[in-house]
Amino acid sequence: ALYGNTLENSVTRLEQFAACAFAHYLSYGLRLKERELQQFASVDMGNIYHTALERYSRKLEQSEYDWFVVPDAVRRQMAENAMQEAIAGYPGMAVCDTAENAYQRKRMLAIFDQTVWALTRQVRAGQFVPEKFEVTFDELEGKESLEYRLSHDVTMRLEGRIDRLDLCEDGKQIYVKIIDYKSGSTSFDLVALYYGLQLQLVVYMDAVLEMTERRYPGRDAVPAGILYYNIADPVIQKEGKQKPEEIEAQILKKLRMNGLVNSELEAVRHLDHTIEKESDVIPVVLKDEAVVESKSSVANTERFRYLQKFVKEKLRTAGKEILEGEIGREPYKYGSRTACDYCPYHPVCGFDKKTPGYDYRKWKNKKTEEIWEEICQKQQ
Repeated sequence: ALYGNTLENSVTRLEQFAACAFAHYLSYGLRLKERELQQFASVDMGNIYHTALERYSRKLEQSEYDWFVVPDAVRRQMAENAMQEAIAGYPGMAVCDTAENAYQRKRMLAIFDQTVWALTRQVRAGQFVPEKFEVTFDELEGKESLEYRLSHDVTMRLEGRIDRLDLCEDGKQIYVKIIDYKSGSTSFDLVALYYGLQLQLVVYMDAVLEMTERRYPGRDAVPAGILYYNIADPVIQKEGKQKPEEIEAQILKKLRMNGLVNSELEAVRHLDHTIEKESDVIPVVLKDEAVVESKSSVANTERFRYLQKFVKEKLRTAGKEILEGEIGREPYKYGSRTACDYCPYHPVCGFDKKTPGYDYRKWKNKKTEEIWEEICQKQQ
C-alpha cells in the first residue's frame, strides 16, 4: 500500500536499505527531508563537477578533436568554459555569492582543469574510446536486466545514471569499462559490496553488457573494469629538485582510478598499454607478464559473471524485504564505520546502544578470496 505495485528504485535506495532499513523507511516511505539551507555544500560541489564533466565531453565531441589528440591549450580552454557554464547554471549560486564561495569557485576551476588533464592522460594510456556520458537507464537499449519480478503482481524497476561508458573493440570481443566520478574519497570494497553497500557499478555493468551485445550482434561483450575516479587535488611529497614531468607522474599516480579490473592480460593491456610493473591508471601490478593478484584489485571474466548474478539476487532480496515491511532499527557496523555516521535521522529513530534492545548489525570482515568462494558457490 505504501510503495505501490511497481517499485521505482535507484541502486542508491537499495544500498541505503542495506545500511539501515529504518532510515530507508523514513526517507522513501514517510519521505522525510532535511530542511534546505542556503549554503554551498559538498553535494553541490559534486553536482557541479558532474555537470562540468558532461559539458566538457560534449564540447570535445562537437569539436574537431577527440580525447587522444586534443591539444593542451584547447583542452584547458574547453575545461574552463565547461566549468564556468556549470557554475553559472547551478541553482542558488547567486544567493551564496560570498568571498568564501568566490575562493571555492576559483579552487574548483583549478581542480577541474587538473581532473580533465588526468582523465585525458588515462584515456591515452589505453585503447578504450569514451562512448557515452551521463547515460540514464532509460536511454539503454533493452533493459531486462533492470527489471525484477518480486511477486506475481509486483515489479521492481531500477533507475540510474552512468557517468561514463568506454568501449574497446578487439575482434569478436567488445570490452566494456564503466567509470563513476566521485567528489569524495570513495574506494572499491568487496566486503561492502558483499553486504549490499556497493552494488551500483555492478548493476551498471550488467545493463551495459546487455546493451552492447544487442548493438553488436554476434560479438561478445566482456567486462573490462568497474572503476571510481575520485575528483581530488592530491598533495605529493617533493623530493629534492624534480622535473615537471616527474611531479606530473606523481600526481597522476595519486589520481589513479580504483575499482575491479578484469585479470585477463588482454583486458589489462587494453586498459593500460603503458604498464610495465605498477599501473598509473588502474589498480593492477604486473610481474613477468602476469597479474599479481595479491597486489591488484582484479577478477577474471567468469568471476565478473558470478558477481553480476550475486548482485541481482541481492537486489531482488532487498526489494522483497521492502515490500514485506522490513523497517528494523538495525544499522550496520563495519570496523569503525556505521550507518549512523552521516545519517540525518538521529532525532527520529532514537537509536542508542545504551538502550536495551538496540545494537548494530556487525559485519564480519572477510578475506577477499573467502568472499569470492562464497559468491561463486552461491551462483553455481
